[in-house]
This record gives sequence, structure tokens and C-alpha cells, in this order.
Amino acid sequence: MNRKHLFWPLAAVLLTACEKGLDDGGDYMSPTATGQVTNSVLQVQTRSGGAAADEATVAYPVQVYVFQGDECQAAQTIGDAGQTLNIGLVEGTYSVYAIGGASTADYVLPSADDATVTSVLTLKDGKAHGDLMAATATATLVDGGTNTVTLGMQRKTMLIQSVSIKQVPTAATAVSVTIAPLWEALCVGGSFATAGSSTTIALTKQSDNRTWTLPSHQGEGPGVGSVFLLPPSSQPVSVSVNITVGGVTKTYTYSCSDQLEAGYRINIDGTYTEAVGVNLTGTITGATWLGERTISFEFDEDGTNGTNGNNPSEPNNSSSDIPAVGDTYQGCYVLAVNDADDYAEVTLLSPTELTGIDYSSNIQTSTDAALSTVTDGDISGWEVPTTAEAQLMYNAREAIGNLTANSYLYHNGTGYRAFAPSAEAFGPINGLKTSTVLRPVATITINKD
Repeated sequence: MNRKHLFWPLAAVLLTACEKGLDDGGDYMSPTATGQVTNSVLQVQTRSGGAAADEATVAYPVQVYVFQGDECQAAQTIGDAGQTLNIGLVEGTYSVYAIGGASTADYVLPSADDATVTSVLTLKDGKAHGDLMAATATATLVDGGTNTVTLGMQRKTMLIQSVSIKQVPTAATAVSVTIAPLWEALCVGGSFATAGSSTTIALTKQSDNRTWTLPSHQGEGPGVGSVFLLPPSSQPVSVSVNITVGGVTKTYTYSCSDQLEAGYRINIDGTYTEAVGVNLTGTITGATWLGERTISFEFDEDGTNGTNGNNPSEPNNSSSDIPAVGDTYQGCYVLAVNDADDYAEVTLLSPTELTGIDYSSNIQTSTDAALSTVTDGDISGWEVPTTAEAQLMYNAREAIGNLTANSYLYHNGTGYRAFAPSAEAFGPINGLKTSTVLRPVATITINKD
């Protein structure tokens, strides 16, 4: 992505001979759709301001929307530094909104005909957010006049610059980090839309077989492995490490006491200890124009194990009789068993089917409230099934025998989905319905005598 230095702060500047114009293809004295004649010109530009490290940068292309009141009058693109938009308008006062880093290759952008200030820039399938920026300005045009504005951009994303989880068991087949809740989208006016989203970042195993990091991360700052995310939709933010061993995923979740914000670089560094869990430390380094912030935190099984944080830190059962897959344990169906020398981790499916959950607003809040009512056996830590656990439910649907609903809820690491036990093959079905049922799961640890 092309990044140039931006002339700072927001100011009206004169065009130079080396700058090139980019007009909207119209005759500035031609009638508008309402019969008015365009008699003034609004010039919008970004500008290189030198090589000082503490200056803001611009992510191109920059999408520019010009509004008069609630009506969008123009939607144009600044492709790179030095280009200037020349937009013919009638005299009056206009609001100018700009979004940097949003290309048509990555986003579905609203057109001038249907844009509003709250129109959402929607990511295309398979695409991820880049270094999004936003700016706004007000310009007043007089009859026959020209008003030139230079926009000062503000970063709207935070950067996951590095992630490293060390001393992971060699048997692990997948490690990822989940951050929630986040905003999902940016609007034309620079505000955020769709709260409560989450992002899961898959890590790559390194040559020592014990360290997992962002794939192909190279050095400091925005590298190949960096991930841009929109900021949290509410605080505190949870950071979870998901480790899969033997088909069973165990999640360690930390609730951040420090706020994560747009404009900061975030580094996450964790060390797994089998007897303890995960000790996780992190730093947040601000871009120079925002100042600097550092946070540190510990993350182990004395905190939470699972998304709702109910699992205790020590094994909550002790028995020499470890159940097998397909058995019933404290009234719950055994979905999976991870058998170690001194203990076994057992994944259980609750016999309780939770109904009447509101999937139309904040699903996480609704599911957490429903899960808090489950009291099956002497068991805590009930959760929404992961994709792997939902797959186990589907595979064992006949043996379980009491999957009575048409669809069941699960979480695929990035969002909530549903599967149908009657389907010919496991896979997400279209949309969540009011009849979709939550069948909780929990993973417990049983000591061997």
C-alpha cells in the first residue's frame, strides 16, 4: 500500500506547478441534476510534508465524499500524493469526508448516488482491513470562487505488529490469538459500525516446533505478518490464546485492564508452561503523534480458561476411572478425551438445550447470559462449541441421541454459525434463526490417582 507523508496540520494550501489535478470529468459551468449551474470549484488534496519520522502518513487511495446537508454531491478518489480533486459545485457550505486506505479491490464502496455519512465500507470476501484513516473538513464556496482544502488524516486502526507464543507442546496442531470485542466496519463519516465483532489470528509453527508466531513477520513496524484491526467496540478487551492438541482446543482468556485504541502498535509475547498454563506479556507502543503506552499482563490458568471464565485453575475432578468417548459423565456426553500421564482432559456435551436466545443484537452477551444458567453436574466453564466440537457433535449425533433441534450454534473463531444435525455433511447453514439451539460444552481436567 502506498504511504506518503501528509502536510500537517489540516490547512488550506495553494497548488504548486508540480501538482497534478484530477477532475470529475464535468463542465464546472454545466447544470446540475436540480437545474442549478456549478459556478464554484472545491479543490481537495493531500500533500507530502517531508521525511520527519514524527509526521503523519497517508494511506492511499483516499476516497473523498462531499455532502451538502444530508445529500452526497460527489464521490471521488485521490490515487496518490500530488493529485488534487477539482469538483464543480454551486456556492454554499459543504462537508468533506475522506477515508484513506480503502481501495475498490478490498472494499465495496458506496457511490455518490446512495452514500450517506453512516454508509458502511464493506470488506469483500477474503479481504482484511488495511491501514485505514479518516478526515473531515468544512468548506464554504462563494459564486465564482475556489476553495482549496488539505486534509489531515487520523488513523482508525490499531496494528497487531507481532505475536509470539513460546514453549507450546510439540503435539499442538494449531495456535491462534482471538481479540474481542471489535468494531467490524468503518463508515463514510469516519465513525464505526457493527459492535461486538472478534478477530482470530492464526499463528505459524517455527522451526523449533515450540514457538508459534505471525506468519512471515519481518522486523519492526508494518511488516508482512502485521495485522490491522479496527479498535475495540467496548472496553475491557479480551485477548485469548487458543491451543489445539489432539483435536481439542483449549482457550486461555485475559481481560485487559488497559485500553486498546486506534493508532497504537501492539506486540503480544506469551510463554506456555504445562503446569501453569500461559504467561502472556504484551506491549502497546504508540505512533509518535499519539504518544507512547506500555502495558504488561500475566495470563495463566489462574485467570480464565474458556470464553466465559468459569473454569478453575486446578483440575476439578479426581478419579482413576477416566471416561471414554461416547460414555456419560455426570449426566453429560463425552465428546473427546485427551489422555496424559497424570491427568486427562475431557470435553463434555451438556444435556441442556438453551433456547430463546436473542441472535439479533449482541450474541456474546446473550449466550453468556444463557450459559450462566447451566448447572449440569459439578461442572463449570460451559461454552459455545468451537467448530471442532460442533464437528464432534455432528459425527456423534446418532450416539448422542437427543439432538432434537433443526440447528445448533457454534463459533468458528471469527463469528457465530449454526449446523444442522440432519444434514448430509457437516457445514454452516445459512443464517441464525430464533429456533437455533445452544448446546453447551465444557472441558474438565481429571487427575489420575
